[in-house]
Parts: sequence; structure tokens; C-alpha cells
Amino acid sequence: MTRSRRAPLKAVAGAGATVGVGYGGSFAASGRGRVVVPHVSGRLVDGGTARIVDIYHEELNRDGTADRRVRDGYRGRIDEGIVSTDLHRDLFDRFAAVRYYLGHDCPGCSAPAVSRREFNGVALDESVRLAYHDDGATVVPAPL
Repeated sequence: MTRSRRAPLKAVAGAGATVGVGYGGSFAASGRGRVVVPHVSGRLVDGGTARIVDIYHEELNRDGTADRRVRDGYRGRIDEGIVSTDLHRDLFDRFAAVRYYLGHDCPGCSAPAVSRREFNGVALDESVRLAYHDDGATVVPAPL
């Protein structure tokens, strides 16, 4: 019985397909779209009862204008959706938890939690790729 030259090629192609599916699967968990809502909230716990407090919310309207709401006491401290290190510390002193979200407008996308660094690194209406994972998302840098 002679061995076919295609057998090694099939083995290599199969391995490549497996690697491709693995990479493609993780890449499929990402999406490119516009940032339409940057949002910051804090979690207050009082007597065992927790409630979520909106600190900052900006939303892009269909006509290109934006609506912005900033909680009293934080006006002038969150400039253009940037949360400074000092403000971040102050928020964690006041709230049990602070979460940063980016509303992402693309098919199958949502409003995942992101880090403060990533929240500060994007602007409303900017097109970004987010890689979604269990507890939020990460901004994927654009290729150079």
C-alpha cells in the first residue's frame, strides 16, 4: 500500500483549520461599532440594601447631537467623559463598586463593562472594536 502525498497535506490543513477556528472563535466574540453611550455608575450599600446610582451618562442621538447627564456633586469633575485618577479614587471612597460601560452600536453588541483606562481612551461616536469576555469587554487596538 502506497502512501498518498495528500495525507500529510490533509493533516497540515486540518491542524490549520483547528487553529483558524480557535482564533476565529475568539475574534467572533468581538465587534466593531460606534461608541454611542459612555456610562459610569456606582453601587451604594445601605443597611444591606444595594442600589445602583448613575454618575455619568452620555448618549448619542440619531441626529448626531448628544445628551449628557452628570450626577450632582460631580459636575465639572467629569470633563468630556474623562474620569481622572483622583475622581476614580473619590468614587471608590463613596461607592462599594464603580463600573464603567461603553454602549457599542454594532450587530450583536451591547453595553459591556470596561476598565477606566479604556473608558477614558475612547470618545463618543468613535468606531472601536471590543473583544467581549465573561465580565465585560476590552478595547482591541487598531492595527498600525
